[in-house]
Amino acid sequence: MARSFHSYRVKIVDKPFFRSDGFSTTRTAQVVLLSSDEKVIEEHYLAVPALEEIYESIGSNQPINLDDCYVQGFSLTACRRYLLKDKYSNIELTHFSAQNAFFCSMYDVDFSHATIQGESFSLTNATIVGALLNFHETVFKTQEVRFNDIFIKAERVDMNQCHFEGDSLSFKNAIFAPGNKDFQDSDFGNGEVLFTNADFGDGDISFVNTKFNDSNVSFKVARFGDGKEDFRFAKFGKGTVSFDQTDFGPGRIDFRNVEFGEGRTSFNRCQFSMGEVTFEGAEVRKGKITFLRSTFGAHNISFDLFEGKDSDMTFEKVVFPGSINFSNGLFSKLTFNRCQFNGTLNLNVDSAQEINLLGCIARDIIDYYSFGESPKVKIFNITGLRLLGKLYVQWEANDIKSMIYDQRNTTIDEKASQFRILKENFNGLGRYEDEDKSYVEYMRCVQKNILSKDLNSTWIGKVIAYPKYYSKVLVFDWMGLYATSPARVITSILAVQVIFSFLYSLFTIIGIGDVVSSLNPEPMLFFKSLYICVITFFTIGYGEFIPLGYSRVLSGLLGFMGVFLMSYFTVAFVRKILR
Repeated sequence: MARSFHSYRVKIVDKPFFRSDGFSTTRTAQVVLLSSDEKVIEEHYLAVPALEEIYESIGSNQPINLDDCYVQGFSLTACRRYLLKDKYSNIELTHFSAQNAFFCSMYDVDFSHATIQGESFSLTNATIVGALLNFHETVFKTQEVRFNDIFIKAERVDMNQCHFEGDSLSFKNAIFAPGNKDFQDSDFGNGEVLFTNADFGDGDISFVNTKFNDSNVSFKVARFGDGKEDFRFAKFGKGTVSFDQTDFGPGRIDFRNVEFGEGRTSFNRCQFSMGEVTFEGAEVRKGKITFLRSTFGAHNISFDLFEGKDSDMTFEKVVFPGSINFSNGLFSKLTFNRCQFNGTLNLNVDSAQEINLLGCIARDIIDYYSFGESPKVKIFNITGLRLLGKLYVQWEANDIKSMIYDQRNTTIDEKASQFRILKENFNGLGRYEDEDKSYVEYMRCVQKNILSKDLNSTWIGKVIAYPKYYSKVLVFDWMGLYATSPARVITSILAVQVIFSFLYSLFTIIGIGDVVSSLNPEPMLFFKSLYICVITFFTIGYGEFIPLGYSRVLSGLLGFMGVFLMSYFTVAFVRKILR
């Protein structure tokens, strides 16, 4: 049959129809499928079985073969009346097949409240035309259920509370005309479930509270039209779930409170168009959920209260035109790889082992933590982040230093780049204390990186690597925290005074130096040594004390230390005051 059509014409002629398996009818239906401009698309000749004979076969539990048949007015409700049964009594269909069949009705094409048995149930390549296609509360006990290549031209499809017990259910290449489709409360068993390349057309689609169990489920290349796609409270199990390249259309996409189970769930290359997308309260037990190269519209995207403490969620090469929210979520690993955020990114999760923003571009706000209870995150990786907006995070409250140094898969150079990003960010936010802490860690990583390069250079470089490294650590880091702490410089000045006082005293005691004083009486040795340290360090030089011997060497070194540390203090102090 044609994959779609606008209208059709049927002509019943008194001419026998013979099917290849020997089945025949006294009449033949000529079905002409027309386009919107009344042009002929296809023409088919089909058998015309009598409804009474079909109902009689159903009543006697015989196999039903309606392949290549034109069936008008088929209804199991009418069948119950014909067989003098209750309105909702169970009807058994055995070995039902209607491949290439054409069902039409002014009202319902009704398969409701039935139990379908046998090896398979097939409506492959069939066409359904009516106000309603009704499979309400139907139980499928067959190994295979096939709706492949079916065209359903109905205002409503009711597969509410269906139950499937077989190995596979397939709507592959199925086409639904505009109208509502309801799979609510259905149980798909543990067999394979395929909606691959299905076109659901316009209208609302409901998979609310649907149980997919441990099935492998595929919505690959499926297309949803203008309407709401509702998967609330759906339950997936251990099987893989694929929405690869699915086009969700412009309607609201609702995955609230969905249980994605333990299998891998893929939304790769999906088109979420302009619809609002929500995964609020959804759960992934031990599986992995991926969004690789997916496309989102300008509406907000919500993963609030997402429960995935033992699962990984990955977004790769995704552009988010609107805001995306992960507040109060639980994650094992949340990764954004080369994504672009044009709106606000809310990462104020409840807890996560690891959050990665690898090579991402953030044009607006990244709200990691502003106030309240701090997120419990072990690793926060912002390697390669191009931050055009602001990152709201706090150094002490979020223990940023540990979150970066605990990263096992990043190099010292990559850690340095992260501290540099944070330094620039804190400067823009006016949080200069946090900026200084980031700068210190950045410089420490830079020095470690230089040490690593020296140890891999020539033999001369290897020999001087550690002396060069520790001399820089002593002078730049320990003495003044890279000019970020005037208090540390003052402490260093006092320490230098005490150390050189001790050295002056020691040189005098062992007889390799001395300090001659013009004072009478002469001060005690230590106080004399301390005084010459002070006047030499600050270049005062009153002339009361003169160093002799090797003490002159100490005076030369001390004078240099004085000039250096006072300059160091001036830089650190002015830096603090100006900000």
